[in-house]
Amino acid sequence: MLSKDELNNGTTFILKLTDATGASVQWVASLRGDIARYWYEIYRRSDWEALRAHGGEVFLDRVSEAHAERVRRAARCVVIHALQIKAEQMSLPQR
Repeated sequence: MLSKDELNNGTTFILKLTDATGASVQWVASLRGDIARYWYEIYRRSDWEALRAHGGEVFLDRVSEAHAERVRRAARCVVIHALQIKAEQMSLPQR
């Protein structure tokens, strides 16, 4: 469960997937309020269909594996690691 401070001040989420070749792909996003609550529930329930449908709308900042690991070690964060979803299956942001 996210605390009120985490909801108000923001929580770092790291999304880790693999691509079609098996290479690690990761994104980092700082989420607040209802968006953070929504994504925490996706994480908690392992709602991979919601991740596929809406992940590209939220996880925009693709980072290296080393960067994601530095972020993970620097602060408390939520790591969503969905091995059964390929990066190519995630929705693209609507522009």
